[in-house]
Amino acid sequence: MVSTYTANGGIEKIGSGEQSGTWGDTTNTNFDIIDKLTNGVIDITLSGTTHTLTTSDGSVSDGMSKVLVLGGSPSGTNTITISPNDAQKLYFVKNGTSQIATFTQGSGANVNVAAGAGAIIFADGAGSGAAVTDLTALFPNVNTGGAGVFTTVTANGGLKADDITIDGTEIDLSSGDLTVDVAGDIDLDAGGGDFKFSVGGTEILRVTNSSSDVIIRPVVDAKDIIFQQRDGTEVARIEDNGTFNVVTDKFAINGTAVTSTAAELNILDTATVTAGELNLLDGDTSVGSSITVADSDGIIVNDGGTMKTIPASAVKTYATAGATSGTVTSVATGSGLTGGTITSSGTLSLKNSFLAASGIYSNGTTTSFTASTYPHFISGRSAAGGGSFTFTVTEADGSTHSLDMADGDSGTNDAFATILPAGASISGSTFTYLAVALIPG
Repeated sequence: MVSTYTANGGIEKIGSGEQSGTWGDTTNTNFDIIDKLTNGVIDITLSGTTHTLTTSDGSVSDGMSKVLVLGGSPSGTNTITISPNDAQKLYFVKNGTSQIATFTQGSGANVNVAAGAGAIIFADGAGSGAAVTDLTALFPNVNTGGAGVFTTVTANGGLKADDITIDGTEIDLSSGDLTVDVAGDIDLDAGGGDFKFSVGGTEILRVTNSSSDVIIRPVVDAKDIIFQQRDGTEVARIEDNGTFNVVTDKFAINGTAVTSTAAELNILDTATVTAGELNLLDGDTSVGSSITVADSDGIIVNDGGTMKTIPASAVKTYATAGATSGTVTSVATGSGLTGGTITSSGTLSLKNSFLAASGIYSNGTTTSFTASTYPHFISGRSAAGGGSFTFTVTEADGSTHSLDMADGDSGTNDAFATILPAGASISGSTFTYLAVALIPG
């Protein structure tokens, strides 16, 4: 009777009466095949883009190993064909290459094992329409992304870990809210320098490090930053144009509310006032150096509730207006005046002692006399015949004035009488004089 072979493992079944004296060799080969089928591990070196994984009847072959360790340097996705297509196979696969390994057996479904990943695959041996199934997809925790990397981790009872390292870019929550509850502090450390806040995949806010300065900015154009109380009441807003709005009477400095309106504060917009000038208005008691007030200098006055700057000349006009107009009704008795109530028939008279009675007279013969300190009344005549005299007065232009008293007769004396202002003088031909100082009594 001729030997036959098992459909899936290619184990030889010796027919009755066959292989006399050699059946032991066949049996040993069968044991090797069984060993491969149960625990065999084989390293498969891939190249190019295709490879055939064959199970041969009655002899040890690559397709009989339970564990497939893929290596080599395939040029792209490598398609591994399981042969024959009528053999059912269960493989543990470790893809150690840098390319995807695609397992196929017939026209049915295939299984892709990612580079660096592992999988448990089943080939159904259905002939030309045979399909390959990824059994790891049926497990609750699946590793298809590489060593130690799971595409899905289901832990309904909770997950405990000392440290979690994520090689990907996302932590996704399919529904509900995510609560992070820690006993200590939450430390967010972004090596890139940006903290991004998104809603529905659209970034709306970014917190950025700039040389240890903190920059907070909205990312969506033409949007504001709004500050609210718990009840939703808006207290402040930073508008897209840079305007910072604070709700009225909600702004305070060191606990004191600022109650000024925008219109009141805007008055300062065109002011060029200095701190020193404001301090003067506040009641600064310091007194600076004296100045000479000119008519064009400005003086601040309250004009019916409105503060205005007027020229000093206006103040001078106002101050002198009362002294140059009006009616004098009385004169108080003083050192130089006597009086009382002035009526339509009253008089204003000088005191009898208006001039001092002593120490006011001087006389002599000289060629020059000066009225010192006080004005003087002086009368005199030439000492020997005619003569002329010069009055010297301090004029703005420095000019002097002469008086010729000659009467045309050289044999007679010529006389003069005049009032000399204080500091003025009379000089000329030798003259004899009497002078009276006009000294108030």
